[in-house]
Amino acid sequence: MEKTYERRQFCREVIKGSATGLIITLVGVLIFALAIDLFGISDAAIMPINQVIKSVSVFCGCLFAVRGEKGFLKGLFIGVIFSVLTILIFGLISGKVTFSGVAIDLVCAAVMGMISGAIVVNLPFKN
Repeated sequence: MEKTYERRQFCREVIKGSATGLIITLVGVLIFALAIDLFGISDAAIMPINQVIKSVSVFCGCLFAVRGEKGFLKGLFIGVIFSVLTILIFGLISGKVTFSGVAIDLVCAAVMGMISGAIVVNLPFKN
């Protein structure tokens, strides 16, 4: 009985963190698109800034959702699910799904999730 509750709680935290990260990314990308239009940001800056937006989103997703133990593992799952969802959603928005940078996005999100999860569970105000 206890294992079932722990699994549900684990899944709940991962889904909540992934959804939070996705919402933050959508808002961040919209604001960034507006900034590109207003200030004429160069094309060379787009990819690094998008990675920063995604990294901040994964961290915020972990900060908002991860509690208790296994922050490293929860963060990993949040990062991977977040990455898959962003690839699919932005592919649907653009009308085409490209797999050119999928591996890099997936690895970056997974690593950022692991680091974020480990940091978040060790914050004094989270426990």
